[in-house]
Amino acid sequence: MTTLQSSRGSYGSASSLPLALDNKVDKRKKKFASLGNLVGSRESVTVGQLRSRVSQKHSSEVYTVKFSLDDEYVAAGLGDARIPIISVRTHETLCTLPAPLETALPVTGLAFRPENAAYKNRNVLAASYASGHVVHYHITSGQAISTIKEADNQINCVSYDGYGMRFATGGSDCWVRVYDGMGMKEIAKMKAGTGGIPADTAGHSNRIFSVKFHPTDPHCLISGGWDNTIQIWDIRVGHSVASIYGPHICGDALDISEDGSKILTGSWRKEDVLQIWSLKTHSLVETLPWSVDPDNKHHTLLYSAQYSKNGNKYILAGGGGIHNQVKLYSTALKRPVGMVHSVPGTVYGVAMSANEKVVAFGGADKGVWLFDLDLNGLKDFVY
Repeated sequence: MTTLQSSRGSYGSASSLPLALDNKVDKRKKKFASLGNLVGSRESVTVGQLRSRVSQKHSSEVYTVKFSLDDEYVAAGLGDARIPIISVRTHETLCTLPAPLETALPVTGLAFRPENAAYKNRNVLAASYASGHVVHYHITSGQAISTIKEADNQINCVSYDGYGMRFATGGSDCWVRVYDGMGMKEIAKMKAGTGGIPADTAGHSNRIFSVKFHPTDPHCLISGGWDNTIQIWDIRVGHSVASIYGPHICGDALDISEDGSKILTGSWRKEDVLQIWSLKTHSLVETLPWSVDPDNKHHTLLYSAQYSKNGNKYILAGGGGIHNQVKLYSTALKRPVGMVHSVPGTVYGVAMSANEKVVAFGGADKGVWLFDLDLNGLKDFVY
C-alpha cells in the first residue's frame, strides 16, 4: 500500500529499518491492508490558497527539502544520497550534488548556511547522511568543500544557527553535537540532563530526528525524537536544562518562533499532531486541529512542520498514513488556509520560501512538488 511507506522509509533504502519503527509499519500494514491502493493511486487535490506549479520525479524517495536563502533554489535530499538543486523559476536542475564516496545511504537533513562576512563562499549547503557524514557543498559550483564523519552514528538532522557560525547534528546515538562552522571542529557534545532529583532533566533516551537553534540566544538549542520529549540545551553548561514531555518527533517537525517564545511540534501519531508550546514555561499553549470533523478517522502522521520565516504568519506541515497531506495554517486564524490531499505517497519533508510565495514538499513517491501561495481572498473550507 503506497501510503504505508511512511516508516521514515526511514532511510530503509540503504538498510533494514530500525526494529521499533519496523514494528510500527507492520502493525499499520495489517490494520489497513483491506484498503488496497485506493488512497495512493489518486491524484493529489489542492484546496484553498495553494496553486499547483510543478512536480518532478527523481531517482529515489525525497526525505527533506529546503529553499536557498534567496528563494532561487530548492534542494532535495534523496534516499540514494543524491541532492538535486532545482531552480524555483525555471524548474530546471542546476546540478546534482554528489554523495560522499564512502556511502550511498540517504540524505537525512539539509541546512543552508546563513550569510556571514567571515566566510569567503556564499550559497553553502550542509547535508547530513544516515552514514554519519555531514558534507558542506558550494551549490553554485556543485562541489563539496568539507566533510566530517561521526563514528557509529546515523545522523538524522542538521541545523545552523542564525549567524552561520555554528551548526548542530542529532541522530541515533542520542547525542547533540555542535560544531564551529569555520573550522568544522566539534565544540560541544551533549546527551545528559542535570541528573539528580526527579524534576531534573535526563536528556534523550532514543533517536533524535530534529534539532534547532534558538533564533536570538546563541547558547540555546532544542531537539526532539522518539522518546516523546523536547530537550532544551545550553551549550555553556553542556547538558539539557529543561524538557517538555509529549511530542513524538519522527522527522524535521520541530521549530521555534522568530521571537523565541514558542516551540512548534509535529507528531507521528493519530491525535494532537500539531502543537505549540511555551519555551518559557515548557507548557502546552494550544493544539491546532488537523480536522474539525469529529467523524474524520483518516489520520495523518506528521513527519515535517515549520513556521514561515517572515513573522511566523503561517505554519506548514505534512505527513502520511491513511491520508497523505500537506496543510498550510494561518497562525492568526488558527486553521488551514490551504491543503494538498491524496498525495500519491507519504510526505516526508515540507518547506516554505522566505518570501512566502512558494511551498515545496517531497516524499515516498519520489516527487518534489512546488505550489504557489495565493493570499488574495482567504476562504474557509471543510478539512
